[in-house]
Order: sequence, then structure tokens, then C-alpha cells
Amino acid sequence: MKKAGMSILILLGALILPAVTGGLAQAKYPEKTVEMIVSYPAGGGQDVCFRILAKHAEKFMGQKIVVLNKVGGGGVIGNTEIARSKPDGYTLGSIGTHTVTDDYTLKNLPFTHKSFVPVVQVAADPHVLVIKNALKMEFKQFIEHVKKNPLKVSMSMGGTWNSHDFFRAKLEKAAGVKFLRTPYQGGAPAVQAVAGGHIDSSTPFVSEALPTVEGKLVTPIAVSDQQRAPQLPDVPSIKELGYEAAVQLMWRGVSVPPGTPQEIINYLEGVFTKAYNDPEFQKDFKKAGGFPFYRNHKDFLKYVKEDSERYGSLAKELGIEPK
Repeated sequence: MKKAGMSILILLGALILPAVTGGLAQAKYPEKTVEMIVSYPAGGGQDVCFRILAKHAEKFMGQKIVVLNKVGGGGVIGNTEIARSKPDGYTLGSIGTHTVTDDYTLKNLPFTHKSFVPVVQVAADPHVLVIKNALKMEFKQFIEHVKKNPLKVSMSMGGTWNSHDFFRAKLEKAAGVKFLRTPYQGGAPAVQAVAGGHIDSSTPFVSEALPTVEGKLVTPIAVSDQQRAPQLPDVPSIKELGYEAAVQLMWRGVSVPPGTPQEIINYLEGVFTKAYNDPEFQKDFKKAGGFPFYRNHKDFLKYVKEDSERYGSLAKELGIEPK
């Protein structure tokens, strides 16, 4: 009986120990600084969003979160590093609409949207169409100007076939115009080119445009949303201007590479959900021109899959060939 009793205790111990040690292992995360990769330059919409998010998430993470800008190739360099990073929770990715559009616009990529596991969505940002001050036009006048000068009115955007570029393409189709397409490595330098008078127009995010708009260095004439932006109450929405088909928003969220343990994903979901709901994050993000919008891990997974299908259809509709 004693031997039998001992055997049962040993067996129970063998069953319980993995659960206990697994819990301990989970409790140790994170033990060191966590890095978050942003694939676009400092000052751009993606950078602004995730620097503010990281700042407030640190309070709930218990470790420092360092934002690293890995720029180049229209986001490809940084996205490649995110996709190939070790799935241990110490390298996070900032993902966005480009995560799904790249599948349909770029050839021979070392990743697809399935190379990024969405954790939480934190934003859905519209663009603002800005023009150089010398043009002195409102939206309808500007569209007529472009119609009379096809492929001569330049438009800069923060990359090739990202959300900036899709706003341009949708606007061209809806208004029957053609811009001189001029991609830049990020929305911040794209709008600075307009401020300097080198480019006629641009499609930055509100957060990217605010400094130049507030400094009266560019003229905002439309916001790519259903309604006006609180930060730009005098600027009409693209819908109220009669071009609802040109509505374009950029979703943004946190990701981890495939293979990351579910316990870590759940932990990160909790951390970034708390950060999102922090009134200080909301205040700072809105002040910087951001548009908070939340989806939890389960809903974000589903949304990214569906958005990939939507952009696949749109790429066909617009006749986009991967290059």
C-alpha cells in the first residue's frame, strides 16, 4: 500500500510540475528590454503612433520598450526583420495596412501578411490631402486643375503602394484625374517636400501633416474619411465632397512573429489593451493627430484576414501588377 501510495504521489507530481514550471516561465516574461520595430522614418504616422503607445505600455509591461526605426525599401527592410525575428516576445512589430497591401503590389517579398501575428489594433488613421500654399485652391478647384493638367500635378506619398498611395489611386479613379506619382521613404519627408514647394500635393496622415498645417506651410483641402477630423474641423471630408469611393484609412497594430507562445501573445494583448485604455495615451495620441481604434487579438486576426481579401479585390479592380 505504501509503495502504491508513493507511486500515485510521484505520478501526480509528474503531472503537476510542468504546469507549475510553465506558469513560472510565463511569470518571468518579460525579463529584459522589449524592442518594437517601426519600418518607416521618425516623425511619420507609424512612428508617432507607436512611440506614444510604447511610452504608455511601459507602465504595464514592467520593462522598457525601445522603438527602433528600420527604414528602407518602402517598409520592406523593417518588415523583413519583424517577420524573421525570434518568436520570444522581445521583438515586436508595428504593422498596418501595408502589411496586407504588400502581398498584391510587390514581387519576391520574403514575407506575406501571414508572417505577422496580429496582437491588438490601436488606430485607424485617415489621410489629409494637402497642397502647396502657392496653389491657393479649395478641393474642387484643385481637382479641376489636375484634370486640365494630367500627369503634370505632382503628388508625393510615403512609399509605394501603401495606404498613402491607395488614397491617391482611389481619388484618381473617383475623380477621373491622373497625378504625377512621386513616392518618398515615409509620409514626413513627403509632406515636407510640399512645404518646401518642390511637390504640388501630398497624402500624409493627419499626424504627419499637423506640424506643417499648424505652421501654415501647406494647405489642407480634404480628409480621407467619412467625417471631418477633430484636429482639422474646417477641412471637409472626402465623403462630404462627393467622393466616398476615395475613403481610405490606415489601421495600425502590434504584431509578433509566428511561433510566439500563446501565453506571451495573451500577456501582450493585456499590456497593450491597458495602454490603449489609459486616458493619458488617448490624450497624447489624439493631440499628435492620431485616431484611436481598438480590436482585441481575436477580432484583429479576423480583420487582417478579411482586409487582405478586400485589397486583393481592389488591386484587381485598379489593375495593379506586383513590381
